[in-house]
Amino acid sequence: MAVIKINKLSWKSKFSNILLTLVLLSLGCFVAGLQHFVLTLPKKPKHGPQKIDGIVVITGGQQRLTDGLKLLSSREIEKMLVSGVGPGVNKKILARELTLNSAERAKLDCCVELEFEANNTRDNASAAKIWAKKNNLESLILVTANYHMPRAKFIFTSKMPNMSLQFWPTSPADLDIRTWWQKASILRLLAKEYAKYLTVSFRDLA
Repeated sequence: MAVIKINKLSWKSKFSNILLTLVLLSLGCFVAGLQHFVLTLPKKPKHGPQKIDGIVVITGGQQRLTDGLKLLSSREIEKMLVSGVGPGVNKKILARELTLNSAERAKLDCCVELEFEANNTRDNASAAKIWAKKNNLESLILVTANYHMPRAKFIFTSKMPNMSLQFWPTSPADLDIRTWWQKASILRLLAKEYAKYLTVSFRDLA
């Protein structure tokens, strides 16, 4: 009986060691992948986008809306969709929060459509697909934060394989790539986004 108990304990010890090794390896791979993810975040193109039919802005930060409106004002583009707008928000509120001038307000009023139903990136892509079809658009530029762009790009490309897509990543003011690991809030944000990106990639490729 004693031998059997010793063997059971030995097996449990080996299993625990194997499990711990796998956990440490997985954690090491995740950390290495996260570092690569952060260091290779997409940057804003040096030159403006090529000719496009419409702009899609995913809500989540003022910089995204600001960049979207700048693109709308500086290009021969007549339509922009802002997807995932919160309840109670309207164009008047946006104009006030973004401190738009009269020309920018006119662009907002005439050329921007607000979409309120999307709750996640897949919903954003579905809404953009419906909006593009309704307006006969064949090319779009997607505006979202640089840390969100890899996942958004993957989802939008999957949802609209026949659409000509360009991408305009914005850089949040508080996201300093040189010191991203030193702020707990930024570290959590990037780790969470990287985990979501991995989940989407593996699920769609499975």
